[in-house]
Amino acid sequence: MSLVLRVDTDGGTTLMSWPGDQLQRGLLIRAGVGGPADTGVYHRRAVLHIHGNGQAERLPLNLSAWVLASVWRGFELPYGLHGTVMVTGPQSEALDADLVAEIQAVCAAVAEVRAEWKDRPPVGENAARAELLAAARYALDALRAPTA
Repeated sequence: MSLVLRVDTDGGTTLMSWPGDQLQRGLLIRAGVGGPADTGVYHRRAVLHIHGNGQAERLPLNLSAWVLASVWRGFELPYGLHGTVMVTGPQSEALDADLVAEIQAVCAAVAEVRAEWKDRPPVGENAARAELLAAARYALDALRAPTA
């Protein structure tokens, strides 16, 4: 079954069936992000579909998607990603299973850090970003580590 992934602003992920029809794919992306979508390529085998006017419409920051894109690019993005994000393969194809696992691992790592902040808030924005990125890198390294 062909699948794509929705990353919600609370960090939750949802696997979604990917229709074969191009028009249906476009409608699913538009419904998923809640409006017209822009695309961002942060990984050679994935495309992030982001609300085209999310910041201006004051949609919430999608911290998990920002961390994912930053880790995939290898540097901290200087801008936020706002609203729900849909992740597909290149040219609107389905995602490979290993990328689904990577996305879910990063989102879980971000959720874990955010939960820890309830008892131990970060000392500042720079420290918060560094902690999130480190947790995501650690999660990806653990996922990619060879098994003995």
